[in-house]
Amino acid sequence: MTMVPPTGEWNGGIFRFPIRIYYEDTDVGGMTYHGRYVSFFERVRSESIRGSEADVDVLFNIPDDEGGPLTYVVSKLNIAYHQQSKINDLLIGHSMVTKVRAAAIEAKQWITRGDTLIASADILVAIVGVDGKPRRWHPKARDCWKQWMTEAHEAGHLNE
Repeated sequence: MTMVPPTGEWNGGIFRFPIRIYYEDTDVGGMTYHGRYVSFFERVRSESIRGSEADVDVLFNIPDDEGGPLTYVVSKLNIAYHQQSKINDLLIGHSMVTKVRAAAIEAKQWITRGDTLIASADILVAIVGVDGKPRRWHPKARDCWKQWMTEAHEAGHLNE
C-alpha cells in the first residue's frame, strides 16, 4: 500500500487522506457503522481544501463588498457501500472534483482498503451566503476548484 501523509496529499487531481477505523466507528459486531462514512467523506473534503483559497475559513472571512461571507452546504449525497471495513483497518479516502458550477461543485469520493473499494459517493456541494441563499464562487476559490478538476482531467481520471 502506498503511504499517504497523515495530512493527506493531492496527486493528479485526486486528494488522498488516511482514515483509521476506531472502536467508536464500529457497531456491536465490530464493523464500521454505515453512518460514519458520511463523516469520513466530509473529513476528506475538509482536509482537501485546508490552507487553500477554497478553505471554509477563507470563504467565511470574505468581506461583504466581495460577495462574502460564504460557506458550504451539502445539497446532494449518494453513497454506495461495496465492502465492510472493521476496527483497526487503515483506509484511504479519495476526493476528486468532477464539475465546477457557478454556485456549486460536483465531486466523486471513494474509500479504499488497499485495492478494495469500500464505499463511494457522488456529492453536490453548494456555496451559500450566511443568509443560506446560493452565491457565486469567489474567483480565487473557483480557480482552486477548476485547477483540481483540470488536473484530474489531464491525468485521465475524468475519462474513466
